[in-house]
Amino acid sequence: MAFWDSERSLAAGVPYELHEFQLGDSGTYWRYADAPVDVVYGGHAFTACYCSGGRIEQGTTVLRSQTVVKVDWRNPFAWQYTVAAPEETVHYVRYKGYGADVAAIYRGDVADVVFRQSDRKGTRWSEIVIDPVTAAMQRSGLMTRYSRQCGVELYSELCGVLRSGHKTSGTLDSVSGTTLTSTAFGEEDDGWWAGGDIVVNGRRRKIVDHAGNDVVISPALPGVAAGQPFDVYPGCDHLIATCHTKFGNRDDYRGQPNIPDDDPFSQWGIL
Repeated sequence: MAFWDSERSLAAGVPYELHEFQLGDSGTYWRYADAPVDVVYGGHAFTACYCSGGRIEQGTTVLRSQTVVKVDWRNPFAWQYTVAAPEETVHYVRYKGYGADVAAIYRGDVADVVFRQSDRKGTRWSEIVIDPVTAAMQRSGLMTRYSRQCGVELYSELCGVLRSGHKTSGTLDSVSGTTLTSTAFGEEDDGWWAGGDIVVNGRRRKIVDHAGNDVVISPALPGVAAGQPFDVYPGCDHLIATCHTKFGNRDDYRGQPNIPDDDPFSQWGIL
């Protein structure tokens, strides 16, 4: 019996749901099954656990089209939000299945994770709030501002600088809170990595400071330890000199460094 035949049937059995979370465009996934046993679908294993998908409602507003996935307080995906949300967008797909027949019934992005506790029994759980993919259609588009500095994100398509061409790999020598130490960082002048990012254990973090062999990341990265390998990418202060000397990308610079200091339309016009 096909999926939709089972869906319409009054006595075709009890369905199960699969919940898949993907970190950005990376290969990092969290897969869970609302079923009594683990489920294999598409060559991937979905771990059986407490994960109850909320109702899916079609509405004219984003809030009416949101859905919620209720999971255990200590669920590995939800628990990371007690420290900080991932730097990248987390994509979500919900599947519904009857036996071997499975279909995707909802797609969206994680908007928030709320931790709750029952006052009576002390039961704790997490609610993962999901925005539908159509939510992006209701947001204002990006606007390019007239500025001396470039307003384009480094390594983006508009920037043109290839991330792969500026990757440096190394191994962490020590970790102290948000400070990571490696001799690989010291191979460049102070500040070289500031504004860039580092990838450890498949998780990306922003680098807010660099001096010698140390970089400071934000937010903290749970589970990071000495001896782990990493990939690090330099940052940019969006000045034309940096774009030219550090990345050789002056032709694609999208700032306007020659904006005059005086307003030519006022009485202090430029002569």
